[in-house]
Amino acid sequence: MIDKSIIEKINKLLALANSSNENEAAVAAQKASLLLTQYNLSLADLGSDDLTDITELVVETTTRFISWKMLLLGGIAEANACQAFRNNYNGNMRLIGSHASLIVCQNMYEYLSKTIERRVKYRQGRGRAYLNAFRVGCATRLSQRLAEQRAEIENNGIAGNSETPQTSAIVVRSMFEKSEAAVAEYLKLQGFRIKTKSAQLSSESGFNSGYEAGDQISLNKQISRGDHMKRLPNALR
Repeated sequence: MIDKSIIEKINKLLALANSSNENEAAVAAQKASLLLTQYNLSLADLGSDDLTDITELVVETTTRFISWKMLLLGGIAEANACQAFRNNYNGNMRLIGSHASLIVCQNMYEYLSKTIERRVKYRQGRGRAYLNAFRVGCATRLSQRLAEQRAEIENNGIAGNSETPQTSAIVVRSMFEKSEAAVAEYLKLQGFRIKTKSAQLSSESGFNSGYEAGDQISLNKQISRGDHMKRLPNALR
């Protein structure tokens, strides 16, 4: 029997995840995703029809294919059991997944893409090729780190505490598998044909510099729980 107070808490957090305050929205989405995982809740348990279905979300619209942006969005999507793609006809960068997953992905994309651009500003004057490669390198490393986070909780589960129970690795893996299966079925029914496109390396030094910078960007928020500080994984559904 699921505690109704937990359901109410998750619903409130999902509402806050739509806040115009970037930091508040990101933290709320992360907390909601952690609770969803640790209690092994299906979105249907939240009592909201729009959370039970796989849906789509336009994250950004671009006039051309921008390698680093799609690389970053793809990494975030994969870490959260979603699918990312760009429509070549209208330029829409889209995500497919559960409603709650899309909220988490959108907030993470906005945060990380803005952070990459802030890092680029510190390197102005080094030429377009260098800066574009820097963005690609940074997005590459961030995507790798997100994949590593997901692998960690799939292999080791999520430790419990005084407020939430431990979630075993097999439960975490099962939740990812179910989410990915639902997305795959949606793609099949909608007749989507998604093609991959590799990024072109315009500057080796720019890429390497961006790759190193990607190691320095925070992916987590730290939340105090008693005498311990626990990092909150972003790659959770």
